[in-house]
Amino acid sequence: MGERYRTLVNVFEHYTNDLFKRIGVDRSESTWWRYRASLGHLRAFLKHEYNLHDIALLELEQSFIEQYHVYLKSDLGLKPTTVSGYLKCLKYVVKIAFNNGWMPRTPFSLYQYTAPNPERSFLTEDELRRMMTTELRYKRQEYNRDMFLFSCFTGICYADMASLTYDRIEQDAQGEWWISGNRQKTETKYVVKLLPYALFILNKYRGLTGDGRVFAMSTLDSIDDSLKNIARECGIDKQLSFHLA
Repeated sequence: MGERYRTLVNVFEHYTNDLFKRIGVDRSESTWWRYRASLGHLRAFLKHEYNLHDIALLELEQSFIEQYHVYLKSDLGLKPTTVSGYLKCLKYVVKIAFNNGWMPRTPFSLYQYTAPNPERSFLTEDELRRMMTTELRYKRQEYNRDMFLFSCFTGICYADMASLTYDRIEQDAQGEWWISGNRQKTETKYVVKLLPYALFILNKYRGLTGDGRVFAMSTLDSIDDSLKNIARECGIDKQLSFHLA
């Protein structure tokens, strides 16, 4: 259709490719994966609803995102938080197209959807103590358990733990140890004091990676699967995930 008529999938694809180049600079890999998955769903929706491979930006109306919402929620059966994430991706790409002057208005500007906040689970003091003291059968389970506990005692998430290096750990004049860094997801600065148990875990695995990183962590899915078995062995009747830490 030429330069005059920009298309949605084409613009979305270009933005997703640009995100890939920015991984580790100012964007995380998880952000790129979310936009890539969102692009896949958008293509499938266009084929399912309109029998099209792409659509001109000038053709977009609010009804488009409303139908896309129904498709994600009903046809694909995705969770509300996942649906909300994909809708935000679409709205953001269309906003970029508007800011670049490729369309005269933002058709989705009035469309709002906020997923309900799920009730967050947590470990009680007794459950946390059981996690710390139960003897596990396998070394890999023990390692994943210790990674989970390190997160419990520091509040540092999986992505930031996986990229944590020793140069981020410093001792102050009083002999206390601290971790400082920037959250990968939000670029927010954090400073965390190492409590005794977190320091114990740090020293337990010191120097095992050989590349400056503090921990050699498995994939998030692998750790979450392991935590389900660990919970059973510790007598904890909860669906454990690393995010719960």
